[in-house]
Amino acid sequence: MKNPAYVRAIKNTIKNVHDITEPDVLGLDSRVLVAHTPKKNIVCKFDNETMCRRDRYVSNIMRRNGISVPAMKIYEHNGVYFTAYKYNPNKTLAEWIDLGLPRELAYDIYCDAFDTIYKISQIPVPPQKRSREMFASAQDFMFNKILGTNVALYHNDLHSGNILVDDNLNFNGLIDISAITLTTTNMFLARAWIKYPASDFPDLLGHWEKISGQVMDEKRICDIRTITQTRGKIR
Repeated sequence: MKNPAYVRAIKNTIKNVHDITEPDVLGLDSRVLVAHTPKKNIVCKFDNETMCRRDRYVSNIMRRNGISVPAMKIYEHNGVYFTAYKYNPNKTLAEWIDLGLPRELAYDIYCDAFDTIYKISQIPVPPQKRSREMFASAQDFMFNKILGTNVALYHNDLHSGNILVDDNLNFNGLIDISAITLTTTNMFLARAWIKYPASDFPDLLGHWEKISGQVMDEKRICDIRTITQTRGKIR
């Protein structure tokens, strides 16, 4: 059910909206709506002011560094904040897999997603921007603050539902900018492994080693994956 305050915020800030719908994408929460206008459809994602400004900052630095993501605006109405950006009509990898996409093609698309995430991880984030909201978790933030842990920007919720694929079955980009956060390489890979839809993730680790020049410890990443899964079940 659409939140009435969200609907009012959209109607009072975006011009020429003729319809507001929930996105037809599995897994998106109720904070996301799509505003339909004569010229384009606009994704509206609601959050507090701090997180909206954080997401816009991440979007801007990725665009400045050659990562293809939509330009993002922030709107506010009666204390209700949301980010807005142009809707991408392409299907997600999850949808293509459900339609019978061969496993080999799904693997290749994941490799392309890893290539983009590696580029994102090379984007410098100045110390003054390393607030708690920029980190994947409070634990990551504290480890970096106290121990100086080496962190970078990664997509902290990589799965087939957050990877876009065009009609020619080519990788088309990542969605859910809110999930692009500061964390370690091992944590990124462990979290991606949890939601990977096949048994060949070790091959993806090999691909990451090739593009990054890093030698990864598969056992350590697997151990982090197990601990992370256990914590998720406890919660």
